[in-house]
Formats: sequence, structure tokens, C-alpha cells
Amino acid sequence: MVSSSGAGENFSAASPRKPAATNKKAEKREIAKAKILNATLDLIARKGLAALSHRSIASEAGVQLAMTTYYFGTIDNILVAAFDEYCKSMQPVNEDLRRAQHELLSRSVDSNGALKDRTQYIEGVAEIFAQLIDTGPTARLRQLRIECQYLYEQHPSAALAEKIHGYNDWLSGIAREFIEPLGTDAPELDAQMFMWMVQCLEFSAVTSVGIDGASSRQVLLRMLRGMLV
Repeated sequence: MVSSSGAGENFSAASPRKPAATNKKAEKREIAKAKILNATLDLIARKGLAALSHRSIASEAGVQLAMTTYYFGTIDNILVAAFDEYCKSMQPVNEDLRRAQHELLSRSVDSNGALKDRTQYIEGVAEIFAQLIDTGPTARLRQLRIECQYLYEQHPSAALAEKIHGYNDWLSGIAREFIEPLGTDAPELDAQMFMWMVQCLEFSAVTSVGIDGASSRQVLLRMLRGMLV
């Protein structure tokens, strides 16, 4: 007959195996979910939102068909989760923009924090965004294809529409950081207009939309100067 203390010792020795098994299962779950979301974004970049189905996503991800439904339920849920992943991929891009703006502003203001030379600052802003827009066929091109599909989606679910609205607010906030030092009479509106123009120029790389006869830098310079008229 085993004593109560002995039983307790045996149970204690065996118990560490359960967390290890649980962690392994959770790790496999997260790997599968990541594969599904990455596959969704790859399909959006290559073929657009219209190409998405549980079957196409599972095939692209190399997982069983039932797993897309098991982990996410509906295509709409997958789209929302994939958009969150896209937004994470944009954080370094937008943080680089913020750093560039802070560096430009530190060179452009006097000891009182006022712009020493608006023309110089405007040229600096146009150059920063022109470099972003004209990066060529890099990983940014994939991001643009994904962003274009999401932002131009005509019938998003309520949850996705809310996410897209929040994303645009995030971009507008960054644009306002660039526009506010100019001291325009409508900085909120001007920031949104500037953001839309940047997006239009970026999307010209992945759509038929574009402005003929001018570089991205020239277009942005003209727009920024117009805000001061």
C-alpha cells in the first residue's frame, strides 16, 4: 500500500510534464495561425482579395483545410487578423518616417522652436516622402499591394472597416506631425490631403492611377507650397 506522502511525491514528479505538453500544443497552434495569416497576405499581394477562400488560403499555407475554420471561423475574421499583421509590418516604416521628421525639424527650427526657413523644411518633407514612394520593387511593393486591396475594399465587414479607419487615423497622425510646423490654417485637413496624395503616388506603383509628367517630389512640393497660399 502506498502512503499518502508517497502518492504526493509521485504526483509532484509527474506534474511538470503537463505544462510542457501544453506549451508545445500552444506553440503548434501559433505556428499554424501564423502560416494561415502569412498565406492570406501573400495571396492578397499576388491575386487580390477576390482570390481568398478557405481552400485557397489552406493550400497556400500548406495546412489542412479545416484549420482555417478551426482557428478563425470565417473569411472575414481571417481578413481582420491578417490586416493586424499587415499593420505590424508597417510599424518600422512609420517609425522611420517619424525619426526622419524629428531629425529634419531639429535642423529647421530656431532656439524658439519656430521654422527658420519654410522652403527648406518643405523641400525636406518632399524628399523624405519621395524616397519612400520611389523605393522600387522591394518588400515595400508587397506592402503597397496589400494596403491598396484593403483600403479600396468596397464591402468590408464592420470589424474590418473599424480597423481600416483606425489605420488611416494612425497615418493621418504621422502626416500631421510633418504638416503642423508649417503653421497652415487647417492642419488637420491639410494632413489628410497630404496623406491621400502620398497614398495616391504610392499606389501608382501597383495600379493604373498615376500623375504623368512629374516626379513624386515635384508633386509633393507643389502641394505643400499650395498649403501656404
